Amino acid sequence: MKKAAPFMDFELGTENVTFYPRPETEILVEKAIELLSRHRKVNTPCNILDIGTGSGNIAISLTKYVPSSRMVALDISDTVLRIASRNAAKYGVEKRIEFIRSDLFKNLKTKYRCFFDLIISNPPYISRDEFSLLPAVVKNDPRIALYGGRDGLDFYRRISREAGNYLKSEGLLLMEIGCGQAEEVKSMFASGGAFCGVEIYKDYCGIDRIVKAKKDGQISHRRRQAP
Repeated sequence: MKKAAPFMDFELGTENVTFYPRPETEILVEKAIELLSRHRKVNTPCNILDIGTGSGNIAISLTKYVPSSRMVALDISDTVLRIASRNAAKYGVEKRIEFIRSDLFKNLKTKYRCFFDLIISNPPYISRDEFSLLPAVVKNDPRIALYGGRDGLDFYRRISREAGNYLKSEGLLLMEIGCGQAEEVKSMFASGGAFCGVEIYKDYCGIDRIVKAKKDGQISHRRRQAP
């Protein structure tokens, strides 16, 4: 069993089957809190989807720091979801997080269409070549939580195609990215047709680390106006 993983102000159980949270992901959570506080009124209900919740670090942090939020947290593993649920109970937020076993959006119910104000994720983004070079301490994490396909971008492609279906008009998508992936990921979301206002934020080392995209609020309007 792994020792408890520190994340934000929490100590989270990971056992040996979840991704060990890292400091870069704290920046993702901090950016989400900043953007939500900037664009939403205090105490306005806020629905958030966390894709690939792992230990629940993102979901638990946002539920604690955004008091008006309600969270849906997805993961492909039942075992991982049980660990995340225990972590949520430890910090008293289990009633505000619905944990669902799902391969990305596959098992989301119809009621969640156009439901979320924010979709957030730290998906696997290590490429095939990078994976072989990882230090042993990182390789101890489950491969499924690290490996993002040949070029590391498989999950970004899938999320860019489907996320717009689950965001409210002008809802936000916020994702962690790997070193050197910023331009490809930015182009992917900018050219997909569902998003606008794509921006990249750096981490404390000056590395491009977070991509933000906003659902184009004009899409549904244009569809209503179509003959």
